[in-house]
Amino acid sequence: MNKQLLLIAEIEQKKEDQLALQFAQAQQALTAQYEKMAGLEKYQRDYMENIIEQGKGGISSTSMSRFQAFVSQLDKACGQQKDNIEKAEKVVDQRRALWLQQQRKRKSIELVVEKQKKLHQVKLGREEQKMFDEIVTNRFARR
Repeated sequence: MNKQLLLIAEIEQKKEDQLALQFAQAQQALTAQYEKMAGLEKYQRDYMENIIEQGKGGISSTSMSRFQAFVSQLDKACGQQKDNIEKAEKVVDQRRALWLQQQRKRKSIELVVEKQKKLHQVKLGREEQKMFDEIVTNRFARR
């Protein structure tokens, strides 16, 4: 068996493992971005409910202006978070593609390794058969 080919297969497996880890980390980062977005949206809803509740009893124009400014900041933060999610989704897609590409490469190399193993076994079988044939031939020749 070709030791270099086995070494290459081992290296490609390690690359695949590393890319799988990077893909998993990207998925975790995306999940964290979704959770952050959900938190922002919940905070925004709660804040709006609070404004509505306070507005029932009357609210000054100054307070209303502060509320509107803060809601605007929350909207901006939600927009930025949506951008962060889009970026994280792109990273996940890229890492998935790299991992799958490496997986295909590793599988191709494994097929070559298996083919080499089979060829080696066939070669050994032929050599063994040749040896037995020579033994039998030598025994008959001695008689």
